[in-house]
Amino acid sequence: MQNSAKRNKIPLGGALVFLIFTAGFLVLGVEKVASFHLLSALTLIYLVGLLDDYKDLSFKTKLLLQVLAVAYLVYFGIRVNYITNPFEGFIYFEELSFPVTLVWFVLMINLLNLLDALKGLASGIAIISSLFILIIAWDLGRYLTVVSAALLLLGLIIIKYLARNHQNWELGNSGSMFVGAVLGLISIIGAVKSITFISLVLPAMLLGIPIINGLIVFYQLIFKKDFDLTQLRSRLLHHILLDSGLNEEQSRQILYLISFSFGLTAFLLTKIATTQSFMIIILVFFALLFYFRELKNSAQRKNNLVNVKLLKDVQLSLYQIRDKLQYKLANGELTVVKEEIADLEEILSRRLPLYFTEIEEIEYQLKADEQIEDRLNDILKLLEKVFDVYNSELDNLDYVLRDYKDELKETVEKLDEIYYKLK
Repeated sequence: MQNSAKRNKIPLGGALVFLIFTAGFLVLGVEKVASFHLLSALTLIYLVGLLDDYKDLSFKTKLLLQVLAVAYLVYFGIRVNYITNPFEGFIYFEELSFPVTLVWFVLMINLLNLLDALKGLASGIAIISSLFILIIAWDLGRYLTVVSAALLLLGLIIIKYLARNHQNWELGNSGSMFVGAVLGLISIIGAVKSITFISLVLPAMLLGIPIINGLIVFYQLIFKKDFDLTQLRSRLLHHILLDSGLNEEQSRQILYLISFSFGLTAFLLTKIATTQSFMIIILVFFALLFYFRELKNSAQRKNNLVNVKLLKDVQLSLYQIRDKLQYKLANGELTVVKEEIADLEEILSRRLPLYFTEIEEIEYQLKADEQIEDRLNDILKLLEKVFDVYNSELDNLDYVLRDYKDELKETVEKLDEIYYKLK
């Protein structure tokens, strides 16, 4: 039954893009020997994604199958053999050509999938990237790439239209993996063999948004040692925009505009000297880095203020109930809030000390046999310490409380109900 339900939810958009692309290649008969190996590898990648849609493959299994499919492609001659020295000549990879190309394709297969968290974003970014690859390849006379980009663009535009009215026409894992692989492929074969300034730089510009997301993930994994998948996803560009207060449509439009700017920059790079191109890339990179850093800091400050208010509401409710019941403590009537106190202990005492190192000395644990008044006072002390730490260090409360906001709000409502009943 579970597989049957999942089968019904498998997005059809990826299947349509795959069929249009492969059928177009077969009908047009583009470079038959080359196209056979390309289509074979791309079909393997699509099948891996389809299997993932159907059975939710583990990350290791999925990665292994992707590497095997890409290794087949690289074996038959699709490689990044060099990168351009921005000042003079080339830097050749030689023996490293195979692993560099392997990493490039595996990254592209997976990075586009990260964009699918925001409905329609992956297909929209892919449309813009395909359009500029088509324009550049046409300008450079790369027929194979022109056909590939045109077929991909056609499939993406069709499913983009269909998905407006039918959710099942989204790309899904199969579609995003296939499209990511095709984009990674045609961005290289359309540029590397034709112009001086390229290798990985022009494809990186054409696929700017996925590449930036990849750099964010790399930074978090290597330098921050952060292996929490939920936290990693929250650092991606679309999450930064959403956290800044923009809605989904506004976030999509901004990312489309940035992607279009990358594509236009990539086109201009093919028209000017290498050193000038290198300087433009540096300027664009740092401008975007500064923009998103400020946007992220603004979003974090905003979310922290919201969460501080939520904790303040908890604190106020506890103070009100404690003060209201002071005269009844002798009779133990504070037990009316026993359930709510236990909820707060579970949420606060076990979560906050993990992230606020300064309050680790408050080794608070559930104490069912302790007086309710003492437990309530301990929670109030914990909250005061949190506010002190927040005011001095601006820790990210939004991440700390990300799974507990609704529970905290419900607990505050229960506490308020108890307070008004006691009035």
